[in-house]
Amino acid sequence: MSSTPSSNPFVDSFSDSTTPNAFVLRAVPIADHVPIKLSHDSANYHTWKTYFYLLFREYNLRDHFDSSADLLIMGRDSEWMAIDATIIRWLFLTVSPNIFKTVVHEGDDAHTVWTNINGLFTNNKLQQVVFLQQKFFGTPQGDQTLDAYCQRLKAISDELHDLGFRIGD
Repeated sequence: MSSTPSSNPFVDSFSDSTTPNAFVLRAVPIADHVPIKLSHDSANYHTWKTYFYLLFREYNLRDHFDSSADLLIMGRDSEWMAIDATIIRWLFLTVSPNIFKTVVHEGDDAHTVWTNINGLFTNNKLQQVVFLQQKFFGTPQGDQTLDAYCQRLKAISDELHDLGFRIGD
């Protein structure tokens, strides 16, 4: 049986079979992978986070945000640190200026920035649940189509789900 060439255009750019190198990641068009800007004004946290989870899985970058990497060891690896810096840049490019100003701290690693951003939306859960419940139950259909109205309610429901509060169908 003959082997067929890989259909993966990045196959030669990987330092091993699963992790792309920093050069490849710098060229990733982040707006194509995370096509929304996270904002306090929009109920888009769940969607933003889901896009990033997919991106982290696609490029095998989980160790940069899930605290599985030992920073004492990885902090000495220039390739790993370059990838970490690229992830931080991605995060900053996909959040509103207000969120950026709130979470930016010199010297942070990607895990810390990720944790800080997520904390903005999951800390003070009780207050956020009350706010989102009011928003959910007080959202009028107005002149929206039924589809647009249901999508709006679904977005708020997803935000509530992230806080551990489910709204049934």
